[in-house]
Amino acid sequence: MLDKQELLDEARKQKQALAVIGVWRGWLFTLTTLFFILSVFALKSAGVVFILGVVSAILTAVCLTLLLLVNLSIRNGHRNVEKMLDSLKS
Repeated sequence: MLDKQELLDEARKQKQALAVIGVWRGWLFTLTTLFFILSVFALKSAGVVFILGVVSAILTAVCLTLLLLVNLSIRNGHRNVEKMLDSLKS
């Protein structure tokens, strides 16, 4: 079991990690949006541009999946920090 100071230090470290993951979420959101826009315009074309649209649609799905996982990890991380801080109160 961690003492009070170690628990506070761990909560601080996890908050810093959540801030870094929040930056990743922003980049993933930007990538997802860009790939989506590229795929919409490229899928309306023919030939090589159409293939680019298919690839960008696949990358959109991958980025969206990663974005959802990162968002879930941030939400669970905040819950974990709250639990640690609540355990200090009691």
